[in-house]
Amino acid sequence: MKKLIVLSVIALFTQLKIFSQEPQRVEGLDSIVDILNTSTKGNRYVLSDTGINSELSEIGTSFFMNKYVILSNKKRRHYETTKNEKTNTFNNNLYCVNVDSEGNLSFPLLFSSALDSKNNEGSLAFTPDQQTIYFTQETDPESGKFELFRATLASEGSKKFWSDITKIDLDNGNYSIETPSVAPDGKKLYISSNKPGGFGGYDIYEVAILEDGSFGTMKNLGANVNTAEDDKYPHLTPDGKYFYFSSKGHLNIGGYDVFRSSIVNEKYLKALNLGPTLNSRKDDLAFILVNDKQGYLSTDKSGTDNFDILKFEIKNLEKGNKTFQITEKNSQLPLPNAKVVIKDEFGNIVSQTVSDNNGNIKVDINPISYNYISVEKDGYENYENDFTSENILKSPIVLQQAKPIITEDAIVIENIYFDFNKASIKPESELSLNKIKMVLEEHPEFKIAINAHTDTKGSDRYNLQLSDKRAKSAYNYLIKNGVAPEKLTSKGYGESQPLKKCTSCTSEEDQANRRIEFKIIKQLNQI
Repeated sequence: MKKLIVLSVIALFTQLKIFSQEPQRVEGLDSIVDILNTSTKGNRYVLSDTGINSELSEIGTSFFMNKYVILSNKKRRHYETTKNEKTNTFNNNLYCVNVDSEGNLSFPLLFSSALDSKNNEGSLAFTPDQQTIYFTQETDPESGKFELFRATLASEGSKKFWSDITKIDLDNGNYSIETPSVAPDGKKLYISSNKPGGFGGYDIYEVAILEDGSFGTMKNLGANVNTAEDDKYPHLTPDGKYFYFSSKGHLNIGGYDVFRSSIVNEKYLKALNLGPTLNSRKDDLAFILVNDKQGYLSTDKSGTDNFDILKFEIKNLEKGNKTFQITEKNSQLPLPNAKVVIKDEFGNIVSQTVSDNNGNIKVDINPISYNYISVEKDGYENYENDFTSENILKSPIVLQQAKPIITEDAIVIENIYFDFNKASIKPESELSLNKIKMVLEEHPEFKIAINAHTDTKGSDRYNLQLSDKRAKSAYNYLIKNGVAPEKLTSKGYGESQPLKKCTSCTSEEDQANRRIEFKIIKQLNQI
C-alpha cells in the first residue's frame, strides 16, 4: 500500500456535454440515503481500524518515503503538545507512521522539528519527486487562519532535513489556505480557501506551478465541485481523470462526505457521493487511494472533531440493471428494434443493446457513474441525453418521428415490419404508414403504388403470395384511415426484385430485401 494509483470504478459521458442537469430536490436524509444506496449499489467500502487511533484525534494526510504522515493532537513520547486557549483543545502535530503489508499503521514519530510550530499544523503535500513540500500552519489561533508554506529537502551526510522554508502568498489576500495537494505531474497545486468571491465557505482552487517555481493565479474549480458549504481535501488520481474531495454540500448524508468528479477536457463533471458504505452522518475526509482497491479515510467518531484514521477495501464491485422503455412521442406506443449505446464520460462504450418487442432495454449502470446515452431507430430523430447514477434518466425515452423523404418518384420512409410469415402490420409500422397518409394529405396530386418484396427464403410462389398480402395490408390500413382508394394501388413482387443480390444472404441482407416501397406513379395535376 505504498504506491498511489488510480481507482478505475466508473462509467459514463462524452466530450459533447458536461452534465449540467439541475440538481435533484430531495426531501429528508432518509431519501438521500435511499438514492445513494441505489446509485452506489455493488460498490461497497469495508472499513477497519488502522491500529494508530487514540482517544483524541488522528487525521491522515499524505505519503512520504513509504511512510504515512498524519495529524494528531495526542502527545507522542517526549514531543511537546500545545493547546489552543480559545477552543481549549490540543493542537495538531505532524507525525510519520509505519505502514505494514496489511495497511496497519504504527510507531508514530514527529515528522519534522523544522516544520513544527506552537500552533496547529495543517495538511501537507509533496511534489512527485518528494523533494519539495507544501504545508499549512495556523498563524492566527483567534481566527483559525492557516497559511501556506513551502520547503525543500536538503541533506547533510546521511541526515535529511527540510530547508528554505518560505511562506507563499498566492494572491496577497487575508484569507485562510488549507489542505494542499499536488497534482501527480507536479504542475498544479490544489488548495482549499475561504477567499472572498467563491461559492461560499471554503472552496477548492487550482494553482499552476510554473517551471521557475512561481505560481499562477488561483482558479476556482467551479460549481460542479464547490458549493455554498465547505469543500476541502482534494485528491487527484495519477491519470488525472478522477478528482476526490470532501464537502458539506452536494447530495450529502451529513457533515463532510467524500465525493468524486471526473475531469473531461479539463472540465470537472458534477460531483457524485461515494455512498453510505463509506460516508457516515458525521465528518468523513482525507480520502486517499493507495491502489485500485484500498485506501485511507479519516472519520469523526464522536462528532466532536476527534477523528480516527480508517483503512478501506472496495468489495463486491458489480453493475446494477436498469430497465428503460422507448416510445413514440405522440402515440406513446413502444418502439422495438431501437439501437441503444451507452458511453462513459471519456467516450468508452460500456453498454449497447436493441429494444425488445415491448420497446424495453435493460442496461448495466455502474455505481458512481456518469452516463451518455444515444438511441437510433430508422425513421426517427436520433436521441441523445446524459445522466448520472444519482440522477437517473426517466423512463420512457421518447423518440420523435423523422419526416418522410419525397424523391422524384417515391416516398421514402423506414421499413414496414411484419411478424414472421404473416401479413398483419405491427403497431410500430402503423406509425410509419401514417407518414404516407400525411404526405398524401399535403400533396393531393400524388397517386401511390404500394409494392411489397420478400427475401429469397421460401418458394417463389409462396413469397409472391406473401408479398401481395403484405402490400394489401398496407393498402387496407391507409384506406381505413381516410385515404381515397383511387389514390392507391398495391402489388406483391415476392423475391423477384431484391435490393441485395446474394446467394447466401446475411440476416442484414435479408432484412433489406424484405421491404415495402411507395412509388409515386402519377401526379394528378399533370393530367
